[in-house]
Amino acid sequence: SHVTAHAESCWLLNCVTPIGWLERMTQFKDKSQGQERVSTGLLDYPVLMAGDIILYDADEVPVGEDQKQHVELARDIAARFNRIYGDTFVIPEPVIPETGGRVMGLNDPTMKMSKSHSHIRGHAIRMLDEPDEIQRSFMRAVTDSGNEIRFSDDVEKSGVNNLLGIYKVITEKSEFEVEKDFENARGYGDLKKAVAEVVIDELTPIREKYQELISDVGELDRLLKVGAEQAESVALPKLAEMKDKMGLILS
Repeated sequence: SHVTAHAESCWLLNCVTPIGWLERMTQFKDKSQGQERVSTGLLDYPVLMAGDIILYDADEVPVGEDQKQHVELARDIAARFNRIYGDTFVIPEPVIPETGGRVMGLNDPTMKMSKSHSHIRGHAIRMLDEPDEIQRSFMRAVTDSGNEIRFSDDVEKSGVNNLLGIYKVITEKSEFEVEKDFENARGYGDLKKAVAEVVIDELTPIREKYQELISDVGELDRLLKVGAEQAESVALPKLAEMKDKMGLILS
């Protein structure tokens, strides 16, 4: 929000974005379904996201599977702008990890883990959760009535798959190595405990750094200012190039 080029580029990109592209966006359809009033901001948000990406000539964008459509829209918008006004933007590619691209809810492994459902007890792990809460959430995770701990395409094993996937991403081990780690496990309880431990180890430094930053508002404001200045040094020249190619008068 400190970099005004994002909002400005959004409006300029709106001028080359067909409304049909936005109405087809899955998240817009999901969030607007059954609503009497839908804001323009909800419809237009993917264009703002596109600006966030292409202003910086990003060639690769790491995203979860559910965000792939947004990067594809950014590609389409960038390509259309380039066709109309000449080469301006790099066409970005979504980069989706083979494992962990879609983390499922602990309480329902058929539903994507989402912050919009994080109020449901045991659904999600938040970045700032205390270790005890993380442990409880994983120990309550839904699995199945079996006891075999291995990767599987079986829908009935989706809960176990989800836990194994989280463990695999954090430990950076292969599927073979992950399954080897649990070949002597006594059951799903051992799996849940092990996944909780690696997640706690991964998130503890993040939570501690957050507490350090939030306790020093002056330093936090300084870092935000530095970040905004760095972003502006890239975004503003690109915005000026957009305006020039579109025939707008620069002050």
